[in-house]
Amino acid sequence: VSIWENSGVIKIFTGSDDGFWRLWNTAGGNFVKEFESPMNGPVSVVQVVNNFLFCGFEAVSRALPDTSVGMVHVWNLQNPSQPPLELHMAPLLPYAHNQAVTALTITTDAGPPKVVSGSRDGSIRVWTFRDNAFVLESDIPGHAREITGLVLLPANNLLWSCAIDGAIRIWDVSQPAKATCQYAITAAPSPPTNPPAPGGAAPSAGHGHTAAVTSLVNFSSPAGAFILSSSLDGTIKAWNGTTGECVASETNGEGVVTMVVAQDAQGNQVLLIGTESGSILCRNLVQTPKAPAFSLLFIMTSFFSAGHQ
Repeated sequence: VSIWENSGVIKIFTGSDDGFWRLWNTAGGNFVKEFESPMNGPVSVVQVVNNFLFCGFEAVSRALPDTSVGMVHVWNLQNPSQPPLELHMAPLLPYAHNQAVTALTITTDAGPPKVVSGSRDGSIRVWTFRDNAFVLESDIPGHAREITGLVLLPANNLLWSCAIDGAIRIWDVSQPAKATCQYAITAAPSPPTNPPAPGGAAPSAGHGHTAAVTSLVNFSSPAGAFILSSSLDGTIKAWNGTTGECVASETNGEGVVTMVVAQDAQGNQVLLIGTESGSILCRNLVQTPKAPAFSLLFIMTSFFSAGHQ
């Protein structure tokens, strides 16, 4: 799901295993389907950045008519009638990954736009916009299992990734052709290859998640820049965005499948957490005079229309 504000109207893009991405118009408090596009395969991720729609999915490639591969298409929402840009590994490899694309992150903060894509096969690829196309810049080994979350920090030349193998990895992407894994955060004690970063501590030994890691979220506050991670072990953890040190951990009683940072009516940042049972938890992110960070504010369950079953 991705939200797009267009001329003061809130619109929502959704993707599904039914093989479509859809655009919904919420004008007047309604929820009306405005457009849909068939992708001929399960759609895992949709994101809108600067009026461009990025879609990661799995479909049959024209180069391999009998095999499904991972693909990324990009539409210019200011000119939607144009064919989408397609991310290709090479002219004779007209697709982005060998298997389904399961995670995307896009940044336009510094220099040309970059896309980072992750796949069900555990691979990660970095793409840079050049000559009116997204060109493969870096091929990263990634993880042993499906990629579930990616956060790129251009200012620090760091890429955070997570997967259902239970690991969080921090990559140095200062030299795109030679991206290296700086830290591997798991439930096991940190190996000797995890040295402290300059001016900081090494990732806390054994403080990683004990089950599949399901998402990563970038969060900035007056206290600094942090990465939040969620897991099927039921915990949400906060990590120093530069050093990988675990600074907080909170349990939610059941597996967490997704999370997103939002704002309440007063403009305070809150964390919305989706759980395996379909409940939605809301926690505050910044300490207040009344409550510490990560305090539970409310829960929506399947008994309410806002919950899921």
